[in-house]
Amino acid sequence: MVAAGAIIAINGLNPLSLIVLGVGGTIAIAHSIISKVSSKNDETQHPAPTIEIPATGEFKIYRQAELNRTIASLKANGAILIAGEDGSGKSVLGNAVIEKLQAEGFMVAFVEPTTPKQMLLEIAHQFDIPVENLEGKSLTVDKLKRAIAGFLEENTAFLILDDAHACDVKFRMWLKQLRRNHAPMLLLATDPPRSDIFINIPRIELKPLPEYAIREIMVQAAAERAIALKPSELSKLQERAGGNPMLAARAVDEEYLGIEMEGADHRRYFDITPLILLVGVIFVIMRFIGLGTNDQALYIFGGIAAAIFLGISRVLYQLPPEDRRIR
Repeated sequence: MVAAGAIIAINGLNPLSLIVLGVGGTIAIAHSIISKVSSKNDETQHPAPTIEIPATGEFKIYRQAELNRTIASLKANGAILIAGEDGSGKSVLGNAVIEKLQAEGFMVAFVEPTTPKQMLLEIAHQFDIPVENLEGKSLTVDKLKRAIAGFLEENTAFLILDDAHACDVKFRMWLKQLRRNHAPMLLLATDPPRSDIFINIPRIELKPLPEYAIREIMVQAAAERAIALKPSELSKLQERAGGNPMLAARAVDEEYLGIEMEGADHRRYFDITPLILLVGVIFVIMRFIGLGTNDQALYIFGGIAAAIFLGISRVLYQLPPEDRRIR
């Protein structure tokens, strides 16, 4: 047994590496299977909420936790960024924040990207800030910025900006200056760059909505269009929409119009860690087989492939998670 181990070691194959990779791959695959079984058990013990069809035109929030966190941050004179793919519900969440703040008596200015001066004028109008001087002349961009900054310093007011990623860079730099003076603001953006104002404030990444919420949205959209969808049809449309509420409503529209769609526009990510580990184990096994059968080509190929795989895996392991990378 010792002699066999020595022969393997002399020929360049480390038995410990083989054992570690084999055990690691087995554990990862077993963990994946256990997670799936556990999730199924959870679904059995804790079934999805019963679908409640909101009344036509009724406004329903499916992201209550994000709403509460955003409101709390703004009231603490903080700033927060809500990021997510198109149609993930950023604007709906922003409107809910506005309604809640205004219902409590706070002043809120909501703007969408246009030219910097138009945006400044819109903010000034919503805050009732004069846009003309004593001589009746319109204020310049710089004077508007100073007037708004002074107003925010003296009053409890909130600035909410939709599609902030589409704003002019100079305007975003002005927002950064406002944040230095602790002006509370909420930014809504799709894939915002990690620069200027976006790197200065904490962010909330909107995850896909759960299946029951997407189904409720589809059922409500179908009811508004006076069409009946079978459970099998809902399931098919739900796969097309993923967890995106806008795509859920669009899928119902396409079904109503009889439009056949093969693909989906939503993003969906899968954990391929078990597959990667399995590939690594296969490479090492190939090297071991080549050694046992005296197939030099297979032995060399397995060794080179295993070395490259281990190197790439190590590099990827050292990289930060996607949501922490600087773009």
